[in-house]
Amino acid sequence: MEIKRILNGIDYEILQEINQDFSAKSMEYDSRKINKGDIFIALEGHTVDGHNFIEKAVENGAETIFVSKKDIPLIEGINFYYIKNLNEDMGKIASNFYGYPQNALKIIGVTGTNGKTTTTYILEALLGEDKTARLGTVEYKIGDEIIPAPNTTPMSLDIVKMCKKAADKNLKYLVMEISSHGLELGRVNMLKLDVAIFTNLTEDHMDFHKNMENYFNAKKKIFSLLKDTRNSVINIDDKYGQKYIEYTNGLSYGLEKGDITGKIEHISRHGQKVELKIFNNKYETELKLLGKFNLYNLLGAIGAVKCMGMKDEDILEKIKYIHGAPGRFEPVNIDADFTVIVDYAHTGDALENILKSVNELKTGKVISVFGCGGDRDREKRPVMGRIAEKYSDFTIVTSDNPRTEDPQEIIREIAAGLQKDNHVIQPDRAKAIEIAVQNAEKDDIIVIAGKGHETYQIIGREKRHFDDREAVREALANLILRGEK
Repeated sequence: MEIKRILNGIDYEILQEINQDFSAKSMEYDSRKINKGDIFIALEGHTVDGHNFIEKAVENGAETIFVSKKDIPLIEGINFYYIKNLNEDMGKIASNFYGYPQNALKIIGVTGTNGKTTTTYILEALLGEDKTARLGTVEYKIGDEIIPAPNTTPMSLDIVKMCKKAADKNLKYLVMEISSHGLELGRVNMLKLDVAIFTNLTEDHMDFHKNMENYFNAKKKIFSLLKDTRNSVINIDDKYGQKYIEYTNGLSYGLEKGDITGKIEHISRHGQKVELKIFNNKYETELKLLGKFNLYNLLGAIGAVKCMGMKDEDILEKIKYIHGAPGRFEPVNIDADFTVIVDYAHTGDALENILKSVNELKTGKVISVFGCGGDRDREKRPVMGRIAEKYSDFTIVTSDNPRTEDPQEIIREIAAGLQKDNHVIQPDRAKAIEIAVQNAEKDDIIVIAGKGHETYQIIGREKRHFDDREAVREALANLILRGEK
């Protein structure tokens, strides 16, 4: 393959060229994955600089190196090409190399602060699991292959490679969460979306975006990826959605107004009965998905598949059987006369949504367990404290993923929002969960928020195994053993 083809449309400079035509089978930004003849992309990351691993890549067999720095030592016999905007251009370079496999798929992108993950799971169920690849926070799923998800939106090279896998497996659709980071950093610039869904926008990632205007503008970039902006599906109950709809002239959804609307008529712990309006047609149906926030997720997904041409009757037949995503309003399977729900809610808005929904179901107390992540938005901590206190009968404030921050300091900032005496503080998350289980009585609902599907806790820079669901079962078993339950 000629270098001119690989770097077609890319502004580059030759630093050293041994040959223009080479038989590379793969390209990588991780030197450990390099095999004989591969291309190594020396990415500059926030914590790791790929230029420091060029020699290792060459030792492993790399014969061509793409760099974003000129002042590096060249290695004899190796091609070196300088690309100023390498991080941003990587998606296009990968697409040139692999032959734009994404063009063989119908792609639906989902963006917003909350609801992205569940929406992609609903879309996968509607479109057909045997036809759909799914990329997002929980995992990357390509046919029967499950790939761990280090980022909500993968690196652009990885997206292109997974599109190739999906196309090779004859999958028809790709549904993916597209984060504000992914949009701002250009990870999806090489994609052309068939449909884009906007769920909502609430304060989050201020450590990265600095203010809501920047966050809003980052999310707005998803619409520039659309083949046709009329195939945007936007929550107009959200004030930012009302701005986006003017920009795109797409489909709208909401609980009372929009092209697609929904109303909860009855809710129980086992499901809810809703009225749906799809354009001018009204339907009543039963859902296993619980809560108003999940109804929003469903409405957005319905809008997307309507853009894809799906008939109402097919939608209605499938939605009756749809379950939520792992760690999203997920009941923990235990033998007890109270209910435990784990949820990924880690913003004020998400925590409020989950606790409001639980309050609609409760016949006993609502007990909440939550913390806030370290090295992330500090402003939301007291806000989440106030929300937990407002919608819970009893709250245990604990540690989430403290990362490099002092867990006690994070908890102090949460506690600044607490004004009542219906809470306790327990930094040890396992002990906090045990306190919740110990205090739960018949018909109570425990909500453990913040980590959801995660099976680890990040303390310092170390990931330690921790699963809220396992902690619940262990706490219950210990209490039963001691005769306290």
